[in-house]
Amino acid sequence: MIHVNIIINSSIEEVLAFKCCTLPDQNLEIHISNTSDKPVVIQNYFLLTNGEETLRIDNVYPPRFQTINPNDIAAIYCAMDEEILCRYRTLEVYDSDGNNYSAPIEIFGSSPI
Repeated sequence: MIHVNIIINSSIEEVLAFKCCTLPDQNLEIHISNTSDKPVVIQNYFLLTNGEETLRIDNVYPPRFQTINPNDIAAIYCAMDEEILCRYRTLEVYDSDGNNYSAPIEIFGSSPI
């Protein structure tokens, strides 16, 4: 089973800027954990949906597919305006077989459409 966890305004922005990449504004962190018994390859984009519209986010770091082994976790990061994120209810990631895995977007004090 694949689990998706969304962290808005995480401290990863400062870590990435300091450590390696000079990537500004990486304030959205998405953890994808694999509790299945086989590796899963996650594509390098995600969708935001609210039932009426969908927004595809391609500008993520790292900019490649990621293989997540059993009982392991991977993360993707991007710059995301919190006001845009609040317009959506669900974040979906996809594996290389086209299966999607989603998480509800829950930001304290916001109410999606």
